[in-house]
Amino acid sequence: MIAPVMVMMFMGIVEFSQAITVDRRVNQVASSTADLIARTDSTITGDLNSIMDVVEVLMRPYSDMPMKVTVSNVIASSSNASNTVVCWSHNYHCGVNNYSVGDSYTLPTGVVEAGESVVVVEVEYANTPLIFSCFINGTIDFDDKFYLKPRLSSSSEFNSQKCTPSA
Repeated sequence: MIAPVMVMMFMGIVEFSQAITVDRRVNQVASSTADLIARTDSTITGDLNSIMDVVEVLMRPYSDMPMKVTVSNVIASSSNASNTVVCWSHNYHCGVNNYSVGDSYTLPTGVVEAGESVVVVEVEYANTPLIFSCFINGTIDFDDKFYLKPRLSSSSEFNSQKCTPSA
C-alpha cells in the first residue's frame, strides 16, 4: 500500500528537480547571452549565431529546440530616459518578440539614463514534462529577461548599424 505512494512521490521529486534545472538553465542562457554581447562594442550576425551555439551547450542535456531567444539593443533618448526605442534586434528560433528598429520599448525604471543603451535578452522555453507527460497536457513555460549595459561603448552596434539617441 505504501509502495505506490512512495513511487509517485519519487517521480514527482524527479520531475520537480528537472523543472528547477531547466529554469536555472534558462536564466543562465539569458545572463550569458547578454554578457557575451555586452563585452563587445560591435556585433555581427555571425557573432550572434556563434553565441547561439553556446546556448545549445548551456541547455544540454535538454534540447534547445523549444527555446526562443530575442536579443535587442534598446536606447534612451538624449533628453528623456523613459523614452526608449529598439536600436536593433535579432531572433533565435523565431524569437520571443519581433521588434523592428524604432519600436518603442518599455524598460524598468532606472535601467538606463538619458542617452544610454542596454542589451536586452528575452528567453522563453517550453518544457515538456518527462515522467508526468501523460497527466500534464502541453508544456510548462519558463521565461527570463536580462538587461546589461554595453561595457566598451555607450551602445552596441549590430552589423555596423550605429545606435544614436534621439533628442
